[in-house]
Amino acid sequence: MISVSNLNKTYPNGVQALKNVSFEISKGDICGYIGTNGAGKSTTVKIISGSLNFDSGKVRVNGIDVKEKPVEVKRITGFVPELPNMFNSLTPLEFFDFVGKIRELDSNIILRRYSYFAELFDFKNYLNLPIGKISKGNRQKILITSSLIHNPDIILFDEPLSGLDANSIILFQDMTEELARKGKTVLYCSHLLDMIEKISSKIIIIENGSIIIDKPVNELSNTEGYSNLENLFRDLNRDSESKKFVYKDAFE
Repeated sequence: MISVSNLNKTYPNGVQALKNVSFEISKGDICGYIGTNGAGKSTTVKIISGSLNFDSGKVRVNGIDVKEKPVEVKRITGFVPELPNMFNSLTPLEFFDFVGKIRELDSNIILRRYSYFAELFDFKNYLNLPIGKISKGNRQKILITSSLIHNPDIILFDEPLSGLDANSIILFQDMTEELARKGKTVLYCSHLLDMIEKISSKIIIIENGSIIIDKPVNELSNTEGYSNLENLFRDLNRDSESKKFVYKDAFE
């Protein structure tokens, strides 16, 4: 479970990224967390993961206070960041071994788990190449694998599909749904609204650092006038971002 209460974060440049943000995500939920660029999604996820400090509020992950015990939170959390940094000189084998050792996993468990994901996502032929020489999509598969190798209870995805091919996206969708069925708590940030709507049990929309919608998907879909998440998002942003591409304005 993830519990966020009155969370505030202002960066040193004066930008207030989060303004009294509060929400809860229950065990077994997939929460689609959406918003425009700069809305506060990545800031929220970094704070929940224990990798970014905050100004005020409370964040608890499975009952653990993130500010007081960030290392304990990291132990039970898997995180795919929007802008990952991996050791490009390492091979995936070396990287998985490194991550597994940090997670205090037995060598046989590390081997079994990365072998499974390498077969599932079809990157087994790249296990001995330097990560820096592997395609973007396959690097993303390696990152996803490293985030799940310790079988975490809390899973944070921030734009996890970057560079993935269509088959891998379908696999990822099925995998995420199965993880939720096994009781994992999933917070999923993405701009792919159709994907979010398909797999989420709950939707949170954040805009300019504030939560504007926080509803279970079944309640949202029964709202009068609701057709789909994309149209809802368009309507919410119509006043603040009423822009439309006009060919003649660009090229004539």
